[in-house]
Amino acid sequence: MDAQPALKNNKKIINAWCWYDWANSSYSLVITAAIFPAYFLSLSLEHNEKQWWQQIGTSVLYAYIYSLSSLLILLLSPLLGSIADRYGRKRFFMSCCTFIGAISCMLLFFSSAETMVLTCILFMVSSVCYSLGVVFYNAFLPEIAAPDNYDAVSARGFAWGYAGGMLALVINLLVIRFAEKLGFTPSQILQHTPVKVAFVFVGVWWLVFAIYSINRLPPDRQRRRPYGNRILLHAYKQVLEALLLVKKQRRILVFLLAFFFYDMGVTTIMGMSSVFATKTLHIETAGLIGVILVLQLLAILGAYLFLILSKKAGNLTAIKISVLLWILICIIAYRVQHIPQFYAMAALTGLVMGGTQALSRAAFATLIQEEPHQYATYFSLYDVLEKLGVVIGTFLFGWMEWVTGSMRISVAMLSIFFIAGFFFLQFIKRSWKK
Repeated sequence: MDAQPALKNNKKIINAWCWYDWANSSYSLVITAAIFPAYFLSLSLEHNEKQWWQQIGTSVLYAYIYSLSSLLILLLSPLLGSIADRYGRKRFFMSCCTFIGAISCMLLFFSSAETMVLTCILFMVSSVCYSLGVVFYNAFLPEIAAPDNYDAVSARGFAWGYAGGMLALVINLLVIRFAEKLGFTPSQILQHTPVKVAFVFVGVWWLVFAIYSINRLPPDRQRRRPYGNRILLHAYKQVLEALLLVKKQRRILVFLLAFFFYDMGVTTIMGMSSVFATKTLHIETAGLIGVILVLQLLAILGAYLFLILSKKAGNLTAIKISVLLWILICIIAYRVQHIPQFYAMAALTGLVMGGTQALSRAAFATLIQEEPHQYATYFSLYDVLEKLGVVIGTFLFGWMEWVTGSMRISVAMLSIFFIAGFFFLQFIKRSWKK
């Protein structure tokens, strides 16, 4: 059976759902995008003797652990998504991912150059839990909103996420900027203590707001089924069945192929942009954070601008336009030489970023709306393709830099993914408006 009618388009439930995006976006912005990458690169300066991780360079190492995290998500997402559907435990798994991820984020306070292995592990665990939580979060969309409201609700979720992440980033920026006035000693500042406090703050923010959200989402409708010894096989078998089912549904199959390629470029840019700005253009952390704050504001605006475009021209057309703009961004990034040029590119990136993600999620929710008991499984498949793209994209990004010695070549390579995505979008019937 489908979700209860009372749960569809219920404003309180939709707002509760959006609060989760508000909660976990503090991680994606502060940890993944702004503060942690610059902090991670700075660790290479803390040792006079060459360490194993300094042999390949911290920027390449960061790309590799980012890729490895995505590989773990790729393996776990189908399993957990399938189990959540089979036993009706979406909210339970969402809670577990939140708790483990938030605690791992807080433990990054103990990261350092001397504990590089621990630092990498904690980052990967928190990153994996963040992404797995999003799988179950996304799977609630077709349960709480009617099909004609997917675009609007999805855009609202991303807008709340950008706003929450931006507020968390501002608070941490103020703590770092005025650390000495807040009582941090010069030695603590030299040891990055204010930055490490930001990691704890993000973990607490993520945990508190997520608990508020999860407690107000529709409760799990548990189905009593024997676990057995073949639960792992069954879980991946369900995803395989979803793949076979998708194979028979041309629109879903072609959309997922297009999504796989263009989202590979999007997620790689989002994950590596801070490293690119820090290493290639030598933008300091304070300046980079300022750019990211503006980018978040533009991402909120972009999510709603593309929503308007979607209503007027159709979801598919809006996605195509966003992909073409991503190709332009790759070209600009390859040629950018001066910081003002980077700011212009970042502004365009912000406008396109929110719209692409929101419309893609809404498009997929529209395509699977007739499969209410397999929402988590389908969104696990969606997430598998997303994370497989990240694995390939970030690994190739780091490998290309290692081979050529130029991160600009890595950025230029990403345009190939967007071109491929745009190519597959051409095979979706124009009659599809949602």
